[in-house]
Amino acid sequence: MRDDEQTQDSTGSPEEETGDSNQNGTQLEQRLAEEQQKAEEYLDLLRQTQADFINYRRRIKQEQDEVRTAAQIAVLQQILPVLDDFGRALEAAPPDLVDHPWVQGLLLVAKRLAATLNQLGIQQVGKAGEAFNPHKYEAVATEARSDVPPGTVLTVTRPGYAYRERIIRPAQVVVSNQNE
Repeated sequence: MRDDEQTQDSTGSPEEETGDSNQNGTQLEQRLAEEQQKAEEYLDLLRQTQADFINYRRRIKQEQDEVRTAAQIAVLQQILPVLDDFGRALEAAPPDLVDHPWVQGLLLVAKRLAATLNQLGIQQVGKAGEAFNPHKYEAVATEARSDVPPGTVLTVTRPGYAYRERIIRPAQVVVSNQNE
């Protein structure tokens, strides 16, 4: 065998080289597609993990807000009886002492307390003349009246309170019913 024949046999024919490069190219494309698929899977996993974390933070914040609200309501429920007693004491002040500086001081304290509760988002619930709402009111008595529609709040015997649209304590009221 001659040297030029031997060289040609060792390098292979041009058709074989093209087949090998096509096969290598196909393998590379296949590997590239597999790696791109893995990258997409990892990216999807990352997106899902991020979404889970955002939901987790939102849920924790909501739970913290609920715990804070429950604690504020618990404190307020302890204060409400004192507030009721204070209101009854002011209502029972003798008419001849209403202009006395001491009674005027108590009235200022009551106004300041009401303003503070309002700033905290606590509203007093219960007004005479409103329609009875069982979510806001607790009927303690009924009275037959023909001058007002049935189910109208006539008097408030104990005010109720709400915190951020949530009833803490319903107002105790006297409600009108049909005159029979």
